[in-house]
Amino acid sequence: MPTLIQEHKTLIRFFIFCLLGYIGWFLMYTLWIEPFTTIDFWLSSLEAAEVTSILSTLGFDIQLILEEGYKHAFYLDGQRTIGLANSCNGLVLFPLFSLFIIATPGLWKSKILYLLVGCVLIYHVNILRIISLIFIQSTHPESLDFNHKYTFTIIVYSFIFFLWHVWIKYFSKSNPKVNA
Repeated sequence: MPTLIQEHKTLIRFFIFCLLGYIGWFLMYTLWIEPFTTIDFWLSSLEAAEVTSILSTLGFDIQLILEEGYKHAFYLDGQRTIGLANSCNGLVLFPLFSLFIIATPGLWKSKILYLLVGCVLIYHVNILRIISLIFIQSTHPESLDFNHKYTFTIIVYSFIFFLWHVWIKYFSKSNPKVNA
């Protein structure tokens, strides 16, 4: 009679891989990336420029100002709306998503392609989040904190789980449709 651990060996391996991978990412980010690199600032600058470009193209009067502490501040119609701190650029989302894909069965060529596409999609969901927060701050500032902490956290992480679901259902090697 198989034990519970034997029955769920693949699932346990998945969770251990993701947990250890996330701990590794957290340590690497905390000890090396954040204090010694400009990756966060580069990503925040890229996102801030894209947000400004999109809103300008749509006809909005938007300005981007780099504030003290390297925070990108957005001004809509001359009024400061939100600041994009490096901690809000979504950098942490890419390794989290990547761990989910890497930990599941599939061909490495497919995984790499799906990771690239998925990270680009997650990046753009974060762009939409930033744009939405700009408009929330300019129209309903009292709801900014709630939407920033809860609504968009749920939306972004749900999107990541949706992408993972799509991977498992349509692209994963363990999927019978892919193996046929």
